[in-house]
Amino acid sequence: MLHFSKYFSLIFLAAFIFACSGSQKATQGTVPSVGEADAQVKAKIEMLQKQIKKNPNNMEYRQQLANVYFENGHNLEAMKVLEGALKLDPNNSEVKYQYGEIALKSGDKLRAFKTFKSVLEGLDGENYLDRIAPYFVDTFQDTPVVATDAQEAFGSFSPDGKKIIYQSDQNGNWDLFIYDLTTGKTEQVTNTPAHEENPSFSPDGVHIVYTSTADDHRDVDFDQKLRDIFVMDLNTHQEENLTRNGSDDWRPRYSFSGKFITFVSQRNDLREDVPFYELHSDIFVMENTGRFQLPLTNDDANEGSPQLFPGSTDEDGEVIFDSNKSGSYAIYKMDLRTKKITQITFNPGVNDVAPDISNSGDKVAFFSDRDGNYEIYMMNDDGSAQQRLTSNPADDLNPVFSPDGTKIVFHSNRNGNYDLFMMDLNRPASQISLSDLIQRVDTAIKALEENE
Repeated sequence: MLHFSKYFSLIFLAAFIFACSGSQKATQGTVPSVGEADAQVKAKIEMLQKQIKKNPNNMEYRQQLANVYFENGHNLEAMKVLEGALKLDPNNSEVKYQYGEIALKSGDKLRAFKTFKSVLEGLDGENYLDRIAPYFVDTFQDTPVVATDAQEAFGSFSPDGKKIIYQSDQNGNWDLFIYDLTTGKTEQVTNTPAHEENPSFSPDGVHIVYTSTADDHRDVDFDQKLRDIFVMDLNTHQEENLTRNGSDDWRPRYSFSGKFITFVSQRNDLREDVPFYELHSDIFVMENTGRFQLPLTNDDANEGSPQLFPGSTDEDGEVIFDSNKSGSYAIYKMDLRTKKITQITFNPGVNDVAPDISNSGDKVAFFSDRDGNYEIYMMNDDGSAQQRLTSNPADDLNPVFSPDGTKIVFHSNRNGNYDLFMMDLNRPASQISLSDLIQRVDTAIKALEENE
């Protein structure tokens, strides 16, 4: 199977992660055990249960009880309460909506989407349009840029914002292509039997940096070959291997000055008793000629997607990256002078990965599975003001800013295979109609049922 990068392994782990996110099942008819510190919660549960017994048709008490259970980690009990309410009042849209939300946050997307569809098809479905639409409608308008029967991934803008370089497997292995946004023409940049991946332009637009397996001549399975970091002169098409290391090196990116290249490597992990794909990865920086390849991290975790902030050098400034040092992936910043590392996203149990910095240095785009599947997010460079940008049942991955910061290119499998999409941050998504939203929800349901 073709490997996109280590981050694509996260996609296949997502189902497992979220299947384990539910609460433990409590004994029916009893109050879930709580610690002494939760005595007030226990008292509130008992009070609401008494009120429900006295007023069995009062939906508000049942909704409050469901909220208390859910907020304290008893998702199954919360859903049982709401199921009991719906037996008494099967057309209560507010109870159904709450049931759908809890199902979604518990990882049961199919149940949630079916419930949302039922709400929208009710007599008061219009009243829930604004509440359900954000789960299925992107914040800003986006359009497909390159969409073929092949896989297209890891797009990156040229310095003038008029072209996008990306990788595609249309020839059976990963090759690099450049798409001209003005003319609509595509130029194939590499055409070898090796894998070329993770491309990006130099700030002057003369060179590209990428990975290739061309120099791994071992007699191993094609997709177990190791990657090196290459640079190509786009005028002469002359290539140079910068890393030539007996390890896997990937995810190269030029600094905003063009003088340095950050990348990821497994060369620090010298264990011989584990397969190469289980070795720990660290982030590195080198000069754009390949000289002085310096590790920025060296620990028993996986670090990835490094990028120097504008104005940074190899010794001064900051680098942003992701790491699973806390168990799941989060985004961190490192001060290059002091080597102090600061965590800037905090979402235990989910993965925030692949940060990309705007040219102004104040915004960071990334993708996360915090809402059940991989979506694109944006935040300030200190981790504040986190905003979800895409809302689609598919996986939206690897966001990269345009040079002027007004657009983001990303890849998504929302059309069945991975294609490139471009989002315009100056064009908010238009209001969706009730019938169109129901159709989107129905499409999402069918996709989930096909994958079961």
